[in-house]
Amino acid sequence: MTAPARPVECRRADHRASRRLFLQGAGAAALGGFGRLFAADNAAKAAGQEKHVILVFMSGGPSQFETWDPKTGRPTGGPHMNTQTTVPGVRFDEYMPNLARLADKTAVIRSMTSSLGDHMEGHYLAQTGHKPTNVVATAPHWLSVCAHQKPAANGLPSYVVLGAEQGGNMAVPGPGFLGAGYQGLFCPGKGQGPEDLPAAGAKDLAEFQRRAALRAKLGEGFAAGRDTPSAQSHDAAFGAVEHLLRNRDLFDLSKEPPKRAEKYGPTALGRDCLLAARLVEKGVPFVRVQHQGGLAWDKHRRAFDSQRHLTREFDTAVGALIDDLRARGLWDKTLVILMGEFGRTPEILGQGPPGRNHWTKSWSLSLGGCGVKPGVVVGSTNEDGTAIEDRPVTIPDLFATFYALLGIDHRTELEFEGRPVPLTENGKGAPVKEVL
Repeated sequence: MTAPARPVECRRADHRASRRLFLQGAGAAALGGFGRLFAADNAAKAAGQEKHVILVFMSGGPSQFETWDPKTGRPTGGPHMNTQTTVPGVRFDEYMPNLARLADKTAVIRSMTSSLGDHMEGHYLAQTGHKPTNVVATAPHWLSVCAHQKPAANGLPSYVVLGAEQGGNMAVPGPGFLGAGYQGLFCPGKGQGPEDLPAAGAKDLAEFQRRAALRAKLGEGFAAGRDTPSAQSHDAAFGAVEHLLRNRDLFDLSKEPPKRAEKYGPTALGRDCLLAARLVEKGVPFVRVQHQGGLAWDKHRRAFDSQRHLTREFDTAVGALIDDLRARGLWDKTLVILMGEFGRTPEILGQGPPGRNHWTKSWSLSLGGCGVKPGVVVGSTNEDGTAIEDRPVTIPDLFATFYALLGIDHRTELEFEGRPVPLTENGKGAPVKEVL
């Protein structure tokens, strides 16, 4: 099969259609409630699910200089100052006081390196682990892979997406060749639950089950002789609806104590981080949180004034998330990842209000919880941040690390039309042992 020149993009309309498909209900609900996704072959995996992920994605390419690797006082450093963290000798941007306070609980990688400086391609690479021209089919988001390998128990959704980029090119990668059963359940953001969710009173549930039984009867003829992954995944997506109806308060932030909610701040990100903590506490294993719509961190112009507001918002919400997970007893089994698709140039550019362009050679991210060694800084850049001095970490290395922390062998191969598809690009990469 010829590799596509670019990934098959998921347009905003496609998100709506996929969400509507997930929420309208189907025959699998009447044929066992949760369909084939939670058939006997997956029951053992679901029962063993104990680890979680909250991925906070910083679309646009956050600047390493204005986050985890400041170069204050150097020609490349920009106008921001820095602040001492709780790890001796390690400093973060001045507008990250909460993450600086929590640095001894998390790890930072300052030596990330990749090769795709276009937003669309960078998004695809940083969320699937594959270059768009190196796969035989559209690759799944890595959290869809996690949902496939370690599905949720008790009828809960395995993967939830909170907010998303605006526009087709920046849409969150979908389940790819894994099929609709591993599509993230989409929520529009600002702490809201799924759109188009039917009512859940006794009468509504009875009506839903009646329609589901009818759909099941009509679908029997089509399903006969079509035991394909595609048919199975659609069964699973349809079959999960009844469980959502019975767990509507899963997304109800009014159930959260007001004092807890206040710590996250009044922003959309704050609400979504609070909802992510709630979902994980209730048993949803994998959650992706979008920080603002579009390319919020894409600061080519007017970077430094606007960056301080953006970073403060981020620091408040994510700092509260980490504190809350620790308070809820969830930190040791929840992997929290803070990252974008690449970094920003050492050179400060622009006539008038300046900023930085895209940069893939040396950039930073942070992770913590779920077995991550706390207080670790992996790799370093030179004094101007123009090159990595030691311990480069590639995208395959990063994904091998994520999977290792979750108890998934990164050398595992999925299958598409009889062909093996490795979890990381061409099976490359090795876990970053310094953070394990």
